[in-house]
Amino acid sequence: MLIFSFLAYLPFWCLYILADFLYVLAYHIIGYRKKVVWQNLQNSFPKKSEQELKKIQKQFYRHLFEVFVETLKILQLSPKELQKRVQVKNIEIVRKRLEEGKALVILTSHLFNWEWYSLATSLAIEKKYPIFFVYQELSSPFFDKLMLKIRTHFEAKALKMQNILKDVIQDHKSPRVVALLADQSPAGNEKDHWTTFLHQDTAFFTGAEKIALKLKLPVVLGLGVRVKRGHYLLRFEDMYHPTELPDTEITEKYVRLLEKQIQETPSDWLWSHKRWKKKRNF
Repeated sequence: MLIFSFLAYLPFWCLYILADFLYVLAYHIIGYRKKVVWQNLQNSFPKKSEQELKKIQKQFYRHLFEVFVETLKILQLSPKELQKRVQVKNIEIVRKRLEEGKALVILTSHLFNWEWYSLATSLAIEKKYPIFFVYQELSSPFFDKLMLKIRTHFEAKALKMQNILKDVIQDHKSPRVVALLADQSPAGNEKDHWTTFLHQDTAFFTGAEKIALKLKLPVVLGLGVRVKRGHYLLRFEDMYHPTELPDTEITEKYVRLLEKQIQETPSDWLWSHKRWKKKRNF
């Protein structure tokens, strides 16, 4: 833990030198998950040339390690510095929904830099309302503890994935944010939502949609865009509201909007994740 705390004190220019070194090490020497990334890119963009895919792959690895050092920097990052680096657009949508006096579900994704986005959201609503991020425990107790410390840096609260249904139902009339990385691979059962995503048969969680419809909770989409190294734009848009936007296909709507963003900025999604290892078997 001490080494990561030390790194967090380093200035950004120094951390980005480290990121460049890690990129060379991981991409050119070790080949960290290179086959996984390449296969994912080939399947997702069948019409792109090999040259185009290689360019996206290299950019992805560069951005991945920039996000790694930026995530460590959170341990010593001030609110003012983060607000300079993450521009939040349409935050009034989030505030409006919270002012209605009920829990708000925000669907996010593994677009870079998702760790900064949750913290920026907490600051943008001025800590007036609590923000809970839904997470899955890591297999390593050390890194699980480290990531919880990072993610709760600006007083955000952790909510385990397996407890989300019980927790939200019990406290859904309290205005607060429940943020979920909705592009994670589900456990795999007949309740998953299967659809074509990036030219592949893909399963998505349906839990957020079912909770929102059952409890009549508003759902907002939060997608980020990398502007340049160390600077991002996070924007929100309404996805579902029981009276204003009575669209029940929340998950499919999320999939299409996420897919569009990935197609526009392909190097900024987490391609090293084995997203398509599960196959439909029912």
